[in-house]
Amino acid sequence: MSSSCPRPQAITKLADDLFEKAIEVSANLHNRVTKAQAVKLLRELHQNDKIKERVAGQSPFASRYLGHLLKLRLLLGKQVVYHALQGPSQDATPETLTALRHEIEQLQGQLSSTKGDEKKARASLAALEAKPRLSALRRDIERLEEEKEEIQARLGFLHDSDTVQISLEERSKLEEERRQWQRQAAIRRRICRDLWGRCTEVLPDNTSSPELWESLGLEGTLQ
Repeated sequence: MSSSCPRPQAITKLADDLFEKAIEVSANLHNRVTKAQAVKLLRELHQNDKIKERVAGQSPFASRYLGHLLKLRLLLGKQVVYHALQGPSQDATPETLTALRHEIEQLQGQLSSTKGDEKKARASLAALEAKPRLSALRRDIERLEEEKEEIQARLGFLHDSDTVQISLEERSKLEEERRQWQRQAAIRRRICRDLWGRCTEVLPDNTSSPELWESLGLEGTLQ
């Protein structure tokens, strides 16, 4: 901290150099305002507490108000500096800077943690969006159940019929189709059960799983 701040002696010397090189207000205004008029206006502003008046060369003033200076060389040879009004010095103490630095580190840590949580939440959301919707699963299950019943009815008719003869190849094909649809039904049922489990994890306190199932118009079980 101390190595980056200019020393009071350097500030005073710089301010004094500025005082020596400053030109008159009337010259800055290209002589459109006379020196007497400038003195009068500046003094009136000072008397009305609009600006502050100080005699040039005062070290405390130079160290605090450097950069807000307006210099006027009076006819009497005295140099006066006018500057904007400023409140009490609010320079941060080392303790304040340490506390601020600690707070910034804490906030940065919280930000990193929040970003990590956001990334996990987005990944979970993407995984959920990639899975079929509950309504689509419901329609697929109903369709598979109907197809299963139809195939079982066909198989039962073929087994019970004495007049209809089917080859081993056709029977094997039918059996393979039935097993395929059973596998599809099992996969869909497992996906539906997993999705339902996620839904029931975030149920409100006043809602039970059976009530949610009934409110969605679902039938059957997930077993």
